[in-house]
Amino acid sequence: MSGARITAPETMAVPPGRAQDSDAGQAFIHPQPSGPIADRVAWARGEAKANRWDKGFWLGFGIRRLMGEHSGMGWYPWGGPETHITLDDLINGKKTPLEKKVANDQVARGTAASMPAAAHSFAAKQRGDEPERLVMREIGILVRLTAMEAEFPADIRVSNLNLPFDFEELPFVWVGMAEDSESLAFLIPLYAKAAGEEDKRSILWAIGLHRDSAAVVPFIERILAGKESEEIRAEAAACLGEQNDPKALELLLKTIKADPSSEVRERAVGGLVEMELPAATEALISFALNSTDRHIRSEAVRGLAEKATAATVKVLEKIATGDKDREIQEEAIHALADLPSRSGLPYLISLVRTHPEAAVRKEAVAAIGEVGGAEAVKILTELAKGRRR
Repeated sequence: MSGARITAPETMAVPPGRAQDSDAGQAFIHPQPSGPIADRVAWARGEAKANRWDKGFWLGFGIRRLMGEHSGMGWYPWGGPETHITLDDLINGKKTPLEKKVANDQVARGTAASMPAAAHSFAAKQRGDEPERLVMREIGILVRLTAMEAEFPADIRVSNLNLPFDFEELPFVWVGMAEDSESLAFLIPLYAKAAGEEDKRSILWAIGLHRDSAAVVPFIERILAGKESEEIRAEAAACLGEQNDPKALELLLKTIKADPSSEVRERAVGGLVEMELPAATEALISFALNSTDRHIRSEAVRGLAEKATAATVKVLEKIATGDKDREIQEEAIHALADLPSRSGLPYLISLVRTHPEAAVRKEAVAAIGEVGGAEAVKILTELAKGRRR
């Protein structure tokens, strides 16, 4: 998406109780944002008719979702989001950089205090140079509605509220925050009205962001068991990884074993990677070691690096050292290079110095180059000097 500045249509007036920022455009705020999303949409359409928004408008509502402190989804314009008006600025008024930092710190502390087990679990998984805190973020689900009441929105986007958004010079109506159940009660029936593949993928992605497995898993199960295209089933399988639920795990395993599409099976393995359930990691290890499908093994091996636990690293080392399938062995070598904090370097160095096969040693040298950093450069220099002697 381009980094175009958000501006308000010149014909728009600002009724009482509605927010405006003269520098960045305008937001119409629902005066009592509660109840079914469909009712809020009906209110917004009434506003559109009253204001003669003949070109349509954007409507947004929000949900809350656990995310890494520095992670996000949405529009990242040139120059960084800090130079543009954000969705939160439009809805709640501008904040100074200091106010935003304080607000972010409060969100992190509040999440850790109210959800200590989840916060601890998330932090324990982070092995990078800058571990992230787990925070509850507000996510906007934004739909572009036309002047005519079409069955399906002209566009659907998802964005963190602390990011800017390009409204394409259309009015923006904010109808408030929603519980997951309220949001899904609007989005799931909307899926049945989607005609195109892109529309279906967009709505699936939005649905998959919700952590309400009782509603999401049965919906995804119907899609996987139906006659949708492999692209749609693949997107549906990926959504299951967000649920972190035993029933979602069971459905992923069933999909990996039985779906006729290689793409769907591989995306289902990717879903295992996203899950925090110990059983999901155990399944990933089993597929990496034992699957007869090379594509499944390859996807599982890459997933082991993302998990980066003691158990998954041990399996990667085993496969990298002596797997019978050379392609999978090379995949494991490069997966070691992908381990966070360059923690795979010792294993790669060991392969270079001790493995009896020249092809494996060469692959390990290439993987060390992928790791990068001063330590990797030093090791490669030493190896090069050794070869010249």
